[in-house]
Amino acid sequence: MEASAAKASPRDLSLDFLKGISIILVIFFHNLQLNPDSVVDNVFVVWGNVAVPTFFLVSGALFFTRPFCWKRHIRHILHFYLGMAAWKAVYLGIYYFLGVPFPVSKRDILTYLFLFGSVNGVASGHLWFITAMLTVLLAAPLLRLCMEQDKKLAIYIMAICFLFNQLLADLNLVSTTFAKLIGKGAWDLSAFGEINPLSFRHSNYMFYYMLGGFLQKRKTEKTASLKISISMIGIGLLGLVLLKYLQSGTFCWQNIHLASGYYWTSTIMAASGMFLLAHRIPLERFRLLKGFSKTVGTSTLGIFYLHMPLIHLLTPRLFVRFAAYNGWAVNLAESVLIAAISCGIVWIGRKVIDFCFILLYNTACRFRNFR
Repeated sequence: MEASAAKASPRDLSLDFLKGISIILVIFFHNLQLNPDSVVDNVFVVWGNVAVPTFFLVSGALFFTRPFCWKRHIRHILHFYLGMAAWKAVYLGIYYFLGVPFPVSKRDILTYLFLFGSVNGVASGHLWFITAMLTVLLAAPLLRLCMEQDKKLAIYIMAICFLFNQLLADLNLVSTTFAKLIGKGAWDLSAFGEINPLSFRHSNYMFYYMLGGFLQKRKTEKTASLKISISMIGIGLLGLVLLKYLQSGTFCWQNIHLASGYYWTSTIMAASGMFLLAHRIPLERFRLLKGFSKTVGTSTLGIFYLHMPLIHLLTPRLFVRFAAYNGWAVNLAESVLIAAISCGIVWIGRKVIDFCFILLYNTACRFRNFR
């Protein structure tokens, strides 16, 4: 590994675009003002399962293709952890202001802030994503060493993660479905998870993280055509819709989520197709797509933290007025609105922080000159 980082390379606009699309899907997935009898609405919700794996693909693509620096990586881990704690504190203030009662002790609050706990009435369940990312980031230097020194070992680690997550889930569903057809009891193949050497909770996302590194290196070689990328997305989404049907017996939304949405081979197919397709879109030629990538795509973490309080705030005050028109189009419009408001807050926050830093720096300089 390189001990220090080279000059920062220009941002990959396709990755920012991909992050922007994914955060819209995350908001769509968490809002869900939908028509229960709609097949199209069901497809959109199923598509939302691809968003989180895509974020791990993007993160892995950046980590494995940029020069490595220990100080920067440790700062990155601390940024995620301390940022999570700070935003959890903000959540407490927001929900308290909105009138949510949560009588807790100081110990409970400290557990909530720093030990990945929760507080009744405060919607923070989506922050599992930060926990998963922290887990992967802690393992990332070892994964990079494998990728650089022994690709066969890296592929072996990916194979283990895939075998005991996506493939095992697929095979278990096949076993259950086949057993129903022949009227016999199904074999519970999940028992094989007992011998998983990488059995920690978030090993599934380590696979996506490493896959992102492989795809980022391969996509520059133009090995995947536009047709192949679109076909991968189509096949992946079709597979997820069929999986939802096998689990629930319906192609409509019906307020039923696809179980274990991140743990299917179809999810890998759809996420990988989106990743490769984003590289094929000439974003520089389209001002709207370029602007979307540079605003929404570079503010996804802030949008992620802000979207749940905004949903809690806007649903009873604004979105309820459109309940008669609920469906994928209205839900998508609401998701875009939440993303836009979040972007505005993030932009203002950055300006305020920059101003404070400049003010502190100028004050320190004047004090030093005065002395």
